[in-house]
Amino acid sequence: METKNRKFFDKISRGTMKFKGIQKYLSFAIKLILILSIINAVSNHLWYIMSTNIFLLILMFIPQIIKKSQIKIPAEFEWILLIFVVFTLFLGKISGIIVPIFFGIAIAMIGFMILAILYSNNQIKKDYFLIILFTFSFTITFGFLLELLKYYLKIFLEQEISIGIYKFSMQNMTFVIIGAAIASIIGYIYMKSEKGVLRRAVKKIMQENPKLFLKKNNSSDEILELIKNKESEEIEFKSTLRTNLHTNEFDKKMEFSALKTISAFLNSNGGTLLLGITDEGKILGIEQDKFPDTDKFNLYLISLIKEKLGKKHFHLIEIQNTLIEHRTIVKISCKKSKNPVFLKSDLNEEEFYVRMGPSSVQLKGSELVEYITRHFTRN
Repeated sequence: METKNRKFFDKISRGTMKFKGIQKYLSFAIKLILILSIINAVSNHLWYIMSTNIFLLILMFIPQIIKKSQIKIPAEFEWILLIFVVFTLFLGKISGIIVPIFFGIAIAMIGFMILAILYSNNQIKKDYFLIILFTFSFTITFGFLLELLKYYLKIFLEQEISIGIYKFSMQNMTFVIIGAAIASIIGYIYMKSEKGVLRRAVKKIMQENPKLFLKKNNSSDEILELIKNKESEEIEFKSTLRTNLHTNEFDKKMEFSALKTISAFLNSNGGTLLLGITDEGKILGIEQDKFPDTDKFNLYLISLIKEKLGKKHFHLIEIQNTLIEHRTIVKISCKKSKNPVFLKSDLNEEEFYVRMGPSSVQLKGSELVEYITRHFTRN
């Protein structure tokens, strides 16, 4: 069985590498076309085409520049960027509208990312109005700086500065402002929603760059905020780790339920399990599990995870204790795993779980194969 699984994952890996190879050659071809187009534009004094293609060429090199800074970006983002450049390159006059709008959206998203890093490091507080105002102002400032640079470049090249150039600059800035407004609306929807494509995309960036997006210090405020959000695809509450509150006895089914949630988070997009919180969000505390102290509780939990999920996956899990209302809450943060994680049952059989909404669901047979093919080939 293990040999078959290895061959299956090797096949997936080869397919992924082939996909990346196509992207690499296509990217090289587009860069070459842009360089030739810039040379042609300069020789024929087509300054607008030259500046547009220089902008597109810079966009094409952004993924490589970012990677050299040890920042990982998902392959999907590189494909989106590539498609945009190809789309803009062959649109002709319409690109005069699309490029500045896209520029406004892109710069605003960079502003959002800066604030996301600051927020994750406890440098700022979450204030929707100030975040949108900052990103909007950041984009407009950057846009005007670029127009100023183009203005002084024309002076340096001793080109004529006409009223038409002024009108063209104002037109560009109008589209940049439209792009910034679109990005601000998207950012607001992202901040207010708990799900969606954008939130998954941002989470993937954060997961692939753990050193950049440092986790916030553990605090009661953070736990209370998670409780306020209620159970979801990425958050679940458990009253206890091992005690059945109905019988007041230790119950292996309770332990298995917690481990099932952890494995499901690892196999999905990550998530947080809070122990000591009821389904309704009431603070109960892990004291119900009757351990002598929190150290003994943590050691027991760690041993359980390593035994049932495997030591090799433990680096994806972080355990923190927080005291709220004189009761101890245990926060278990799970990152997305790059490989399937199987949970050993009491019968020593391996089971596979994923998150579907606020529940952990077991997959078997063709559903399991299909999910692994779709989910883990992206890593």
